[in-house]
Amino acid sequence: MVTERISKVAESLTIGVGFHAHNNLGMAVANSFHAIEAGATIIDGTVRGFGAGAGNCALEVLVGLLYRSDINTDIDLYRIMDLSEKIVSKIMPKPQEITSDSLISGIAGVFSGFLTHVKKTAKEFDVDSRDIFLELGKRKVVGGQEDIIVDVALELANKKAKDQDLSF
Repeated sequence: MVTERISKVAESLTIGVGFHAHNNLGMAVANSFHAIEAGATIIDGTVRGFGAGAGNCALEVLVGLLYRSDINTDIDLYRIMDLSEKIVSKIMPKPQEITSDSLISGIAGVFSGFLTHVKKTAKEFDVDSRDIFLELGKRKVVGGQEDIIVDVALELANKKAKDQDLSF
C-alpha cells in the first residue's frame, strides 16, 4: 500500500515527497524503506522511534537498513547508533514499545491520540475500548471527531445489553 501511494504522489509532483510512519503495527521502518524505494525523498523519524504511542520510524534502524542496501544517506551509521545507545536511551522514560492499546489503534487505523478519551468512555459505558477503536476505524474517524467516541460506546453498550437480554 505504501509503495503504491507514494509512487502515485511522487510521479505527479515536481517537489520532494515526504513520509511519516507510526510503529503501531511494527512496520514503521519497513514502510519508510518502501516509501524511499517508491520515490519519497523526505523521511520523518526519530532516534529509537521516540514518540507517542508505539512511536515512529527508528532512524538508526532505517539508516542501518539503507546502509545494508547500499543506499547512501550521508548519515554516519556509527554516530547515529552511538547517539541512540549513549544519549537517547538514557533520557527516554521507558523503551518504546508496541502495547495492546497502540496495536489496536494501528489495526483500526485510528489516531492513537484518541486513547485517553476512548479508555475513559469505555469505562463509563462498560464496554471494551478495543471494540470502540475497531468501530471508529470502520467509520474512518479522524482527529477532531472525538464526539463520535461517545456515540460508538453508547451503541456498543446498547448492543451488549440487548445481547445479554437475549441470552437469558
